[in-house]
Amino acid sequence: MKTLKQIAEMCQAQLKGEETFTPTGVCGLDKIKEGAIAYTNQTERFDNLAALPLGALIVNEKLKDTELPFKGNILYVKNPEWAFTQVLRDIETLNKQAPKISDKAVIDPSAKIGKGVSIGAYAVIEEGAVIGDGTIIYPNVYVGRNVQIGALCILYPNVVIRENCILKNKVILQPGAVIGSDGFGYVFENGMHNKIPQIGNVILEDDVEIGANTTIDRAKLNSTIIGANTKIDNLVQIAHNVEIGKATILVSQVGIAGSTKVGNGVIMAGQVGVSGHLNIGDGAVLGPQAGILGNVKPGEKLLGSPARPYGEYMRIAAIMGKLPEFYKELLALKKKFKFFK
Repeated sequence: MKTLKQIAEMCQAQLKGEETFTPTGVCGLDKIKEGAIAYTNQTERFDNLAALPLGALIVNEKLKDTELPFKGNILYVKNPEWAFTQVLRDIETLNKQAPKISDKAVIDPSAKIGKGVSIGAYAVIEEGAVIGDGTIIYPNVYVGRNVQIGALCILYPNVVIRENCILKNKVILQPGAVIGSDGFGYVFENGMHNKIPQIGNVILEDDVEIGANTTIDRAKLNSTIIGANTKIDNLVQIAHNVEIGKATILVSQVGIAGSTKVGNGVIMAGQVGVSGHLNIGDGAVLGPQAGILGNVKPGEKLLGSPARPYGEYMRIAAIMGKLPEFYKELLALKKKFKFFK
């Protein structure tokens, strides 16, 4: 663990306290560890921090001229959560094992393995595959023929990357992710569904993270593309020929049908369903369980199924809550005026 002076330099923080103090670890404010370093995003109501036995606290730089109840070591930063993230990353780096390639891994002689690569037991690297410098491949990972993987990627256990797919740099695949499975394509002829070969690939650009048991189908002819810095949660299904822009967030159980294009900075909450061949504009926000049946404009906020603009959906929801009351009133009117047989 670094000293507070080193942490302050790493996080570009202003330190008020003992430069040589070394925190005992990290913690959250819900479970305090004595001597550890924590953070808060609050800018008011600090009474609960007065007696905490923390080693150091990261707070917003707006509080530099405010007398805080916490009297221990304080680091002032622009974004406390970001600074705390740097501390966690530093700890993660310290905990990493030295790179090694297991003698139980199966690696084709034609595969190209970069410097400082780790490959776990029972991982399979097929012919023509390229693995970039510093990439970590955990046990039981399958890397198919002619797959290209960039530098500093992390592939957790039971990941599958099928033939010809491309991962650029700093891609993270959580356990069980499947990249390049066949697109769901069939042509109906002679009373049968006949499989259409899916001969394209998947491209994951820099700094993409794919959640556990998420599946991304290969394109029929070209590429299914996930843009740089996009983060995809667990149990998400991306169909063939989909293109997703940069810095987009897809939360658990989202499903996107084939050939849909999703813009930059889009947020899809849990269980959003998107039909095929649509365009989702930059910065759109799709609420939980939204059913998207048509194109979405940039910046639009939608809820419900079929999806409606946020304000309209909330007005409808308010009316829905009063339906039992309205129904009683309707029955009373029916009885009084003897209509609606």
